[in-house]
Amino acid sequence: MPFSTLNDAQRAALAELGVHEPNEVQRLARTPILSGQPVVIHAGTGTGKTLAYLLPVLARLQADPALRAVVLAPGTELVMQTVRVARAVFPPDVPVAAAASTTNRRRQKKTLTRATRLVVGTPDRVAERFAKRKLKGVGVLVLDELDPLLANPVSEFLERWLARSEPPLQVIVASATLGRRSEAFLARSLPDAVRLHPEAQPAIEHRSVRVRGPGKDVALARFVQEHKVRRGVVFASEPRQLAHLRRFLDEHGIPSVVVRRDASKDARKRGLAQFRSGGARLLLTTDRVARGLDLPEVDWVLNYDLPRSPQAYVHRAGRTGRAGRRGVSVVFADDPALGALRRLERALGLRFTRAQTTKPPPR
Repeated sequence: MPFSTLNDAQRAALAELGVHEPNEVQRLARTPILSGQPVVIHAGTGTGKTLAYLLPVLARLQADPALRAVVLAPGTELVMQTVRVARAVFPPDVPVAAAASTTNRRRQKKTLTRATRLVVGTPDRVAERFAKRKLKGVGVLVLDELDPLLANPVSEFLERWLARSEPPLQVIVASATLGRRSEAFLARSLPDAVRLHPEAQPAIEHRSVRVRGPGKDVALARFVQEHKVRRGVVFASEPRQLAHLRRFLDEHGIPSVVVRRDASKDARKRGLAQFRSGGARLLLTTDRVARGLDLPEVDWVLNYDLPRSPQAYVHRAGRTGRAGRRGVSVVFADDPALGALRRLERALGLRFTRAQTTKPPPR
C-alpha cells in the first residue's frame, strides 16, 4: 500500500529519508494503531519502527484536534532523532517538541505548551511534566525501547500513569529487545496488546576475530586496513578506552572521531558531522550512545569488547544493516572472552563466523 494518505510535502520528506513505500513493519502497525488498540512492535533496529508508529499516530492526531501524544525514549540522542523524523513528516499545524535531559529547561518550557501535539522526551523530563499535571489531553503513549526505559528508576511513574482509567490511554511499545522485565511489564499492564513481530530483520552478518598476541588495538587496526573499512562504528564498554583507541588509530593512519555521552551536545554534533562527511573512517563510542545513533550508511560495527548483555549487542549491531542495506558486526575476542562469546551466541540464537586477519597493521 503506498503512502496515499500523505501530501506531496510529506512524501518528499520521506523520500529524503530514503523511504518511498511502507515496509512490512509499517504496514502491519498501521491498522491496529489507527484503531486505538495497544500495540507491541518487536522488531530489530533499523527496521523502520519509528515511522511505523509516527505515521498512524499523526493520522490519529489529525483526526482528533484535542488529542495529544507522548513518545518516551531512553536517551537524548534517540529523542532528538525521533523529533527530526517527526518534524520532517508532521505538518505545521501538528507541533512537535522535545523534552530531553540535556536541553535547557527554560527554553524547553517555551516550546512545550498546551498547543504541542507530540512531545518526545526522556523519562526524567516526562515524569516532571506528569507530576505537574502538564500532560492533559494525552491519549497516546509510545514507549520506544522498553528494556532501557524500565531500567531507569524514574520510569516508575509509568505504572501510575497506565493505572489511570481516564482519559483512555493507547500504549504503543516499539522495541528491538524485550527482556524478562519488559515481558513482565507487558503481561501486567498490556495483556491484550496486539503483538507484531515481523519476519524481516536487518541484513547483518555476525563475525568474530580471535585475538592473540599483542592486543586488540593491533587486531582492530589490522582488520580495518585488511578489510578496507571506510564507514565503521567501534564500540568499547569503557569510556576511558576511547581516547587510547583514537590515538592508536590516528598513529596508524586511520582517522577516527570519538562521540561520548558525557560530552557536550555541540561536541557530539561536531563528531557526528565529521563522521558523516567522511572526515573520519571510524566513529568510536560506547553502549550509552548506541540507541541514539542513526547512521544509515554504516557498513561495519566493530565490537572492541563484548557488551554486558545480549540486548546491548543487539543495539550495537543494529547501527548497521539499516534501511535495507547489508552490514557486518564483528566481535574481537581474546581467550578470556571466548566463553562469554559462546553464551552470547546461545542467548541470541546467532552464530559468529570466524574472520581471519593476516596482514600486519600499518606502520
